Amino acid sequence: MNTTAALVKCRHLLGRLGSHGIEGSRATRTSERADGTPEAVLVSSDGRAWLAVIWGGRSLEATLGLEMAGDLNGAESFNAVAKGLVAWRETHRSGLSESAPELLILAPLLDEAELPSSVWSVGGDMIVVLGRQACKGGESFAATLLSRLAPVLPQTAIAHWRALAVPEVCIQPVRPKRSPLVRETAALAAPMLLDYKQERCARLDLEFDDEGKQVVRDLNVRLVTGVAGCGKTLVLVHRAALLATHFPAARVLIVSHNRPLIADMRRRLDRLGAGGRIQCLTFCQWLSRLAPAEGEMMSTREVRQWVERERQRHTMPATVKFTDEWIADEMSWIFDHALADESYLSVERKGRGTPLSKNQRREILDLLLRYRAFLSATRRADWAEWPLAVKERRGWAVDRERFDHILIDEAQFFAPVWLDLLRRALKPGGHFFLCADPTQGFLRRRLSWSDMGLEMRNRSSRLERPYRSTRAILEFARGFYQRRLPEDDEPLNLPAPEWMEALEPGLTPIIQAAGPKQDQLARLVEEIRSLRENGSPLENVMILVAGREFSERTVMETLNKKLGANTVSLIKDAAAPDNSAGVAHLMASTGLERPIVFLLGLDDLAAEESNPRLEAEERSEKIRDNTRQIYVGLTRAMERLVIYTSSPAMRSAMGVADAPGSCLQGEFVS
Repeated sequence: MNTTAALVKCRHLLGRLGSHGIEGSRATRTSERADGTPEAVLVSSDGRAWLAVIWGGRSLEATLGLEMAGDLNGAESFNAVAKGLVAWRETHRSGLSESAPELLILAPLLDEAELPSSVWSVGGDMIVVLGRQACKGGESFAATLLSRLAPVLPQTAIAHWRALAVPEVCIQPVRPKRSPLVRETAALAAPMLLDYKQERCARLDLEFDDEGKQVVRDLNVRLVTGVAGCGKTLVLVHRAALLATHFPAARVLIVSHNRPLIADMRRRLDRLGAGGRIQCLTFCQWLSRLAPAEGEMMSTREVRQWVERERQRHTMPATVKFTDEWIADEMSWIFDHALADESYLSVERKGRGTPLSKNQRREILDLLLRYRAFLSATRRADWAEWPLAVKERRGWAVDRERFDHILIDEAQFFAPVWLDLLRRALKPGGHFFLCADPTQGFLRRRLSWSDMGLEMRNRSSRLERPYRSTRAILEFARGFYQRRLPEDDEPLNLPAPEWMEALEPGLTPIIQAAGPKQDQLARLVEEIRSLRENGSPLENVMILVAGREFSERTVMETLNKKLGANTVSLIKDAAAPDNSAGVAHLMASTGLERPIVFLLGLDDLAAEESNPRLEAEERSEKIRDNTRQIYVGLTRAMERLVIYTSSPAMRSAMGVADAPGSCLQGEFVS
């Protein structure tokens, strides 16, 4: 085996030791890494740790002889590597009271016979050396290393050494993760890092040879899934930062479906120093740069009104039982799946729930074709129809903006036509990286990935450990979901019991009587005022609004008028002050998180569900979609959750009584 291949294989090995009782945190190795800097931190399941470097020489005797003769000619002396590693550890251990990790040199081309003791000494420091046989595979490597004695380090010390040796795993928080009163002192002392599985997911297929060049595999699509709060967005952002840092010539695009999440990811990229080198856009922002919509967009209300008028003008007996809203939603589904032709009459309508006869489909298709003619004649546009219209164009501008890497967050909300357009924007040999939670598919796009044209077999990874919410919040969200949908056949994406038990217990969410809109806003004003007076940072607060009665802007303007300018800002506003509370619509809350979450407007959703015009199947579908939407909102809260609702159905599903007086009573004082 040549030197380059042996070194690449050895580096890969460091990331594949988890099943053998050793976790590895690897630095992205390029020719610019400083002398002595470890290439990895290895940690055994019992808390022993090693700082590791890889040496590519074949003979200790030969390199030592050349070193003494001053004739290395660019080759790296084993002794120089050892001294550099010792010096690096000594430089960085000052001020740390705990023991430091042991030192380890991997020499995949070195015959063990040259160093029978497998130990090298530099002054009084001993370095473990693993040669060719030990580096052949994970089992032999782990058995040899774990047979060595080493001190057990506390987790805080391990976190410090990981942060020093592998700085790209450090999380630069956009805001405090926990308030000081809730979080333990020891936890505050440790840096925030990607866990080992998050790190592996961020590095999938990003390997390097001995000259710092990427070794590209034949897989051009990867999927990361996981439970709510497991860090999928974090993994995607760190992967993008790795690409920007180590492949500056590569064109990288991050795309998601909502503006608040995009604004949040831009802030994270800025903290990682990669914001200026990566395009970070919503799908619609990206598409508008290449192929702007040909006309003013129809609002949801205007679409429903058009459907109502057309159904009055044209006899549609087969679909008379359906509401205008349901018909409009079916039309959007057709556009999303590029079925605006005769193929719609026979295609399987996966995820739609309500079966349709051929006559019903014919009436809906004819209506849709009249709608497209109306859009063309009046120079109007429709959010759902626009991507399909772009796909049907010839010679659109995608060739001007092709990317080496496209990273998609919350991919479960991407329609097939969206993914098809993004595929066209990839350069030949380009890579897709998707993060998704399929159980959050309340936008009626719950298809398999193969239905979307993406083969994910053996190309997906799952994150199972939650970090965001407390146990009380997750158990509350689970209870709400199961009471509302007791017979739901789609599994709820909850953490395994062992991970639930590892979470902070937390405080039970609070349900407050809602009352009219102005009463809810008045109550919210007092709660935000109380938080501020008690010293709680407002950047820890997120207000989610549901339904049509509330709008994000109305809530923001009301609170700012009562409490002062910049008390509250729109999360989707990239220029929002860092020290203000954030407000977003519930439909745009995926991927977001804050320690304290207020949820308003659920009574509006309950009113939609009780609409007497709804058929039984429509009602069931709306309850299911609303339940999934609310579940997402509930799990945005990290520590405290306050919900305003007077709906008997909602309150029953939540299973908790009102709390008298102020919701928070100063419990978030910093």
